[in-house]
Amino acid sequence: MKAIILCGGFGSRLRNVIGETQKAVAEVDGKPFLHIVIKKLLSAGLDELIFCTHYQSEQVEMALAELGEDVKKRATILREQEPMGTGGAILNAMKVLEMRGSFIALNSDTYVTTEAYRLAREATTPSLIVREVEDCARYGAVRLDASGNVLEMNEKGVAGPGFISMGIYHFHTDHLAGFPIAACSLEKDILPQLIESGQLKGVRYEGDFVDIGTPQSLASIREMNFNSAR
Repeated sequence: MKAIILCGGFGSRLRNVIGETQKAVAEVDGKPFLHIVIKKLLSAGLDELIFCTHYQSEQVEMALAELGEDVKKRATILREQEPMGTGGAILNAMKVLEMRGSFIALNSDTYVTTEAYRLAREATTPSLIVREVEDCARYGAVRLDASGNVLEMNEKGVAGPGFISMGIYHFHTDHLAGFPIAACSLEKDILPQLIESGQLKGVRYEGDFVDIGTPQSLASIREMNFNSAR
């Protein structure tokens, strides 16, 4: 099954820690963080990997090359000449690769266990993986009904317990075919329309997660014991 991995972000909040390094390849446990993500994806049966890159694309390409021929033959790199945003990158990949059918899409800056990707793979489309936390303020809250339908996704700053998005999605090309292929945000331009039409489901995940997008969270994941991580 295909997985689109979004690796085009500038990582502005991490600039003081990782300099000009693409955050997807920030060093964690002595290796590029992207290596950890790829290992989890392959373990979940996602073996066709599509990397959407822009900023420091060559660093992503070098990180993939370090994993050898087995990963290389499974990988496709789509280097964006201009940043396409999270939504535009997915739509562009669908067009360039003439994709048909279901696929997983994910941000490359979040650590989750293999189970999160398995849940996404087995979910109906369209859906996103959510996790319950004590305080949604940093992440933005996802509101679900009793049946798991996504009713609303709030911007960051809404405090209190609730569900947040893991940035992992299961889509079918049919659900996205009507969107114009242009730079856009998945979270602001595409998901709200899927929510309004009552299509988007939230799938609950209970495992570990770390978003490496801030200096504090990057420091946190660098302290993890990956020998015991699932």
